Amino acid sequence: MNITRQLLLLLTITIATGTYAKLPEYEVVESPTPVSSYGTITRMIVNSENLGGKVTIDIWTPAGYDESADKAYPVVYAHDGQNLFDASYSFAGVSWAVDRACSQLASDPDFAMPIVVGINNRGAEGLRPNDYFPEKALDYINPEQRDETFIYDTCNDLFLGNEEAAFVAIELKPLVDSMFKTAPGMETTFAMGSSMGGLASMYLLCEYPEIFGGAACLSTHWIGSLDLNPDYTMNDDEVCAYAILDYLSDNIPTDGLHRLYMDQGTKDWDAGYIKYEVIGREIVRDKGYTEENNKLCVYDAKGAGHNEWYWQQRVKKPLRFLLSKEVIYGSGIHSVTADDIVSSADNIIYDIAGKAYFTEDLGQLPSGFYISRGKKIAK
Repeated sequence: MNITRQLLLLLTITIATGTYAKLPEYEVVESPTPVSSYGTITRMIVNSENLGGKVTIDIWTPAGYDESADKAYPVVYAHDGQNLFDASYSFAGVSWAVDRACSQLASDPDFAMPIVVGINNRGAEGLRPNDYFPEKALDYINPEQRDETFIYDTCNDLFLGNEEAAFVAIELKPLVDSMFKTAPGMETTFAMGSSMGGLASMYLLCEYPEIFGGAACLSTHWIGSLDLNPDYTMNDDEVCAYAILDYLSDNIPTDGLHRLYMDQGTKDWDAGYIKYEVIGREIVRDKGYTEENNKLCVYDAKGAGHNEWYWQQRVKKPLRFLLSKEVIYGSGIHSVTADDIVSSADNIIYDIAGKAYFTEDLGQLPSGFYISRGKKIAK
């Protein structure tokens, strides 16, 4: 990307957030890196000023990316990035297989193929809960109840949720937009994560609604803290959970432009979240997110527990919801005007959203309907 577009991207972020933005320092890792059978993964080490440290980033681009010269891709920023693509890098030995899921969804004419940015957690440094806890939820904890929550022990009184959100929104996103063929608008930029990664994704939507158009929160860890028993069961934390829910109620964007996916399993740790998930869904519905207006998608994963294998089984659901061409680009043949068709060259075709392509690229396009000089082409 040329320097002019880099400066325009940084100016856009600066105006939108009121925060001066500059591209962070980074290095591309040549090897070893995660591999994908469904595209290419670029691993980078990004030096974050906000976090005061380095973060490993895995960026998946789909098959055909290099040949799609004029195509701009929506982007999903996904937490716990080491668990997304290559099972050999996942701490549990099972990945979400997001690359495979996206590739399988390519046959759906309403699915907009994304770039997926995997933000590796800093668990090796013991900082995953510190980074992923929605820091401003602390303001909703009554000081008299401080001793009734485990969150201060979980994070050792070091909370970096604001810094992590700022890293993703005003450091990482401009860097990705400068290096890859992205559609950088709010309507084509999303956050996704599970458990505490679900909290971090929700936080990005609430704190940076001008940048993120939607979030997918799987098995959201509503209780916030991580107080474990010897048998690895999780203790409830009502004080922390209600603080998070109160923060959500006050900060979820209500402009009618954003979308939210929420799900929960019914076993293991997920079973303990259900009562808070119910409240969370009530909150967002009261704020205007409904299934009827396509701003909300909820799913009850009956029998599902709390690990990567279960998230792998249902990851297509949030991807399909967030990456609907009809929603993020608009739909219908009416978006292509008669003048467009009459004046277009013989080698230009349009998809149903009105986006133009060269016919030489037809072999690289997803299945669907296209228009060429008034004739509908099924591919």
